[in-house]
Amino acid sequence: MLLLSAGVTADDYADGMAALTGGDYTTAYRTFKRLAKRDHVEAQFQLGMLYLHGRGTKQNTQQGVNWLKQAAEDGYYYLAANELGQIYLAGQWVERSESEAIKWLELATQIAEENEDEAEDGCD
Repeated sequence: MLLLSAGVTADDYADGMAALTGGDYTTAYRTFKRLAKRDHVEAQFQLGMLYLHGRGTKQNTQQGVNWLKQAAEDGYYYLAANELGQIYLAGQWVERSESEAIKWLELATQIAEENEDEAEDGCD
């Protein structure tokens, strides 16, 4: 049952990405929101970006930043941490904060380095 559930989630995410790249933002939003609530970190990232840009839903920058934070912290997702660093550095949608930018960019670097180590471990 768990394997079936995981497969459905992967298929649902692929459907959400197809909708997103096809410009069907409403379907992408609905798909990613459902998956994000089920702790799918890539969907949390995509949902955050949709909220930030107001695609498929009304723009809500606070919700967008919150979903990116959840993906970065709970899911340890590099893209979310990097995006947050850039947002805080530019002061876009949030109050500009170099210390927050550094925090998120350092986390992004840490995640990338850990994933690089995992990739190298698999090459032995």
